[in-house]
Amino acid sequence: MPLTPEQSSEFAPGDLVWDTAACRAGEVMDHRWSRYQLRPLGGGTEWYARGEDLVSHAGPGPQCGECRHIRTSYHNARRAGDTEGAARWITEMGVHLRAAHA
Repeated sequence: MPLTPEQSSEFAPGDLVWDTAACRAGEVMDHRWSRYQLRPLGGGTEWYARGEDLVSHAGPGPQCGECRHIRTSYHNARRAGDTEGAARWITEMGVHLRAAHA
């Protein structure tokens, strides 16, 4: 089903993102206007974030060796079914992006 104009966005439901304002990783659940509804990895209380505060864990962006290592480790953890390990790699990516690419 196509997105309505208020839903057109960079991130789609199911995408994993890092919320730089809250310093948390989450899964996109919904998007309306300029706010995203995020759910913590592994479940928990959902929260809202502004689109400009979100960074994709695997989308286009910095391509340094550390970024590639973190992305590969994240995908390996997901393939192995290790959601906690994957969440740690998303957190590591957020920390790395702020420290090395901000």
